[in-house]
Amino acid sequence: MASYSEIIDSVYSELNEVRSSPKDFAEKMQSYLNQYKANNAKHRKGAVPIMTREGPAAVQEAIQVLQETDELSRLEWSDGLRKAAQDHCNDTGSTGIVGHIGSRENTLQDRLEEFGKWNDCIAEAIDYGSIDGFEIVCSFLVDDGLSSRPHRNAILNPRFKKVGVGCGPHTEYKTVGCVVFAGEFTEKEETKEVEVPSGGIQVVKEVEDWLEGAVKMTCEVRTEMEGGKTVKKIKKYWEMGDGSTEITESTEEE
Repeated sequence: MASYSEIIDSVYSELNEVRSSPKDFAEKMQSYLNQYKANNAKHRKGAVPIMTREGPAAVQEAIQVLQETDELSRLEWSDGLRKAAQDHCNDTGSTGIVGHIGSRENTLQDRLEEFGKWNDCIAEAIDYGSIDGFEIVCSFLVDDGLSSRPHRNAILNPRFKKVGVGCGPHTEYKTVGCVVFAGEFTEKEETKEVEVPSGGIQVVKEVEDWLEGAVKMTCEVRTEMEGGKTVKKIKKYWEMGDGSTEITESTEEE
């Protein structure tokens, strides 16, 4: 289980890998491309697949853009931007809100002004449902369904010099990750503390090896004695995209 703090560190590391070595990251994204299946579903280990709008074509586009991108300066970590990002995750994650407006109708600019002063330019990228830092950054680079690719453009914008990252649970989409970019940011001397939630993302073993073409799965698990050993019998009922049902069975030792 990856903690939310570990995911935050991973996102920051992956962002700077994209910026400093875009062509190498394009090669790394080939493994992300392999997660896509014929029905545009993105399969992930230990998590339910996600149905995408554009499928692998958008990933190929992102890879090509990175292959044509020159190296950029690394992003400097800002704790003030981190607090703004985490504050939005804590607020919207607990209430199930989606988007850039918080529960108090506060905007990105409102949140930044609470923690410091920004200059030149700002942007915010928010991801829902991803299970690790690499997936979050790839999600921003692909920008599935967003024709103007705003999150990719933010990551590859040389005007951005500083960044902060937040992550936490979300009542509707399991996880929320937030990245705030700024050209410059000066943190206030005294601001409120914004804690990263304890716990982390639990990988669900039963959804591994998701059956291609399935849109839903129901799982039955029972424990039996077999040959003097305790074994776990797993029976999965797969609802397929065409309305049919398929059944798979497996046995694992406890």
